[in-house]
Amino acid sequence: MKPRNALELAILLAFMTIATIAIVIGVTVMAVKGNGPVAAGVAVAAAGGAGVVAWARAFGARRSAKAELTSGERYRGLADEYRRLSDLAVTAQEHTDLKLSDVGVQLDYLRDQMESMQKILKEVE
Repeated sequence: MKPRNALELAILLAFMTIATIAIVIGVTVMAVKGNGPVAAGVAVAAAGGAGVVAWARAFGARRSAKAELTSGERYRGLADEYRRLSDLAVTAQEHTDLKLSDVGVQLDYLRDQMESMQKILKEVE
């Protein structure tokens, strides 16, 4: 089931607007004339039915797609993939922290060596 694009949504909204206007005009004509022509009643019924069908199709597809995604096996697969990726990210962060602490220890060692070297050089002078 593919998602609706902007053009399909615009066509649907235009169709629903035209159907609503046709219903309002048909009801107004029938109310003014009392017992309006049969063709107007059929047109109003057809426009109303088409509007209901368009509305049901638009919102039914969205609802069924959402239900399929949240309750299906696809959702479980995506959730498992997310868990796997988050575990990988945590592991990578832990490795980075370990490497950073190793670099800090080596830096402290080099500072100690540098201080020792400076003391020796001062004594030699």
